[in-house]
Amino acid sequence: MIPVIDISPLRQPATDAERARCTGALHSACLETGFFVVVGHGLEDLIEVLFDGARRFFALAQADKEQVPRLDRYGYVPHSSTAIDTSRQSTNTEYLDIGLANEIELPELPGLDCAVRNYQAGALGVGSAIIRSLATALDLDPGFFAASMAQPQCRLRFLHYPSVEPRNDGTLPIPTSSHTDYGLITLLATDGVPGLEVRTLDGRWMPINVAAGSLIINLGDMLARWTNDVYKSTPHRVVGPAKGERYSIPFFVNPDPATVVECIPTCVTQTNPCQYEPVSAGEFLAMRIDTESEPYVDPHEGPARRATA
Repeated sequence: MIPVIDISPLRQPATDAERARCTGALHSACLETGFFVVVGHGLEDLIEVLFDGARRFFALAQADKEQVPRLDRYGYVPHSSTAIDTSRQSTNTEYLDIGLANEIELPELPGLDCAVRNYQAGALGVGSAIIRSLATALDLDPGFFAASMAQPQCRLRFLHYPSVEPRNDGTLPIPTSSHTDYGLITLLATDGVPGLEVRTLDGRWMPINVAAGSLIINLGDMLARWTNDVYKSTPHRVVGPAKGERYSIPFFVNPDPATVVECIPTCVTQTNPCQYEPVSAGEFLAMRIDTESEPYVDPHEGPARRATA
């Protein structure tokens, strides 16, 4: 089972014992699965408004959606079945990537920009509370990770999974295949429609079914590398919705691009020696996402240029 953790002690006045219990629960989840559901995050109302904005965006005429450009990994990518501009298309979903600094101009939908900016600010606050707690659990200064978040590389993604037809054997298509996230942590807001599955240590796929408005947290490869694989970055996938459509909104949180990611001393032991060379956060993301067709994160300046062959 994926643990459900109340993080309200990290966000509001609480006793030392309450904060310690919360930190211990987060640490255990990071050691065991790298996935957990948080409650008491305070984003419930913001999530509801954000999903309303996402649905209104995806309900626009296709030509209007494609007026939003795709630049340096930000902007709109249509589903292949509806794409007008087939030079940018996804065979799995349609999605919209939004950064923190107005990298692309959002469509003029009432309240959309406000909903996005309010949620980004709130999600950064929740993410900061979690990484401060994890620093404490790793016997580091509580501000260890937070000190690298002055100009974080973050991306909010609106995802729309169209309805699918079962295959001949009765199983559902898998629009997003098995993968791990690249970065530090991901905060995933959900609409309550099943689809997300996590691979357990014994290789089984376990569905994560949570109520609308829930916030699922998973660790990325960068944090796994930083902790010398003490913390887990767990493979996960998305199965097509059994009925109707599905929406989800991940918020990918990464530190400043110049941050040096190197094995944390408290995660290095005689039995678990340092497995990785130091690398900057920007360079690490570039290594993971740099292909001939994908723009990537500039190692020094953040999202700035496209990949080269």
